[in-house]
Amino acid sequence: MKCSKVQNRLSAYHDGELSADLAAEVADHVIDCASCAAELASFGKLSNLSRRLSNPPIPTEIWDEVKANFRGTKRRDTIFGRFIPKSASGKLVAIAASILIAAGIGIIASQSRLGGHDHDHLAANFSKFLDEFNHRPHQAQQILLTNFEGRPTSMQEAAAALGYHPIATKRLPPGCTFDKIYLLKMPCCTCAEVVCNKEDGQSIAIFEHDSDQPVWFGKRPTVECRCHDTPTSVVQIGDRLAFTWKNGQRYVTVIGADTLEEITDFVAYLSTTGPG
Repeated sequence: MKCSKVQNRLSAYHDGELSADLAAEVADHVIDCASCAAELASFGKLSNLSRRLSNPPIPTEIWDEVKANFRGTKRRDTIFGRFIPKSASGKLVAIAASILIAAGIGIIASQSRLGGHDHDHLAANFSKFLDEFNHRPHQAQQILLTNFEGRPTSMQEAAAALGYHPIATKRLPPGCTFDKIYLLKMPCCTCAEVVCNKEDGQSIAIFEHDSDQPVWFGKRPTVECRCHDTPTSVVQIGDRLAFTWKNGQRYVTVIGADTLEEITDFVAYLSTTGPG
């Protein structure tokens, strides 16, 4: 079985949902393929991560919306890849609502706002950036600068070009210091990227952008959760984590966290209470 077919089945294999024959084929492939084995391990890491996330109370409006969607039709919908019948009991609806707003393991499929060429170009180059960033952040940065007309800039110049001050230039969590700021002409928008350094010497990249960009992470395993009551997408990238949340009128994506505690610190320190 080819890698592309195996990777499309890794989530189902991890959850024990494949037939015995298909599961055996995937298992045989993973033994000899380091790349697919690493991706399978990512599902395991995210499963452990999701178990550590607390389930928040279900807001009334979400509960009402889920119940309304379950009522009055024979069609079947999926929540995080799981089929849920419309005739589901109240208990099942509650479980579905909890999954919807708390945590779910799976690949998040999204309709891109980009054209096919731009979509492929962005996905390919950002994937290369992510693969390099963990171990060679300076080389990784050159990928973005080369492909997206990127340039280093100052805080004042960035604010003038964007029409706002990037939130990461105002405040950072303790133990994290500002290093550089870049402007990138991404297909979605002109984007600010702030690079900062942690006390252990590792780099963190913080992007502020106009719209959600799941295309940046391709098919990497993703957890949807709530952090400080803020909906947050957490993505496994090798041994580290990336996460995105909506902050006022824009989105913030942080790449290079090591722990859940770092994620909660960044969301707390970088979030605003109103539009930016």
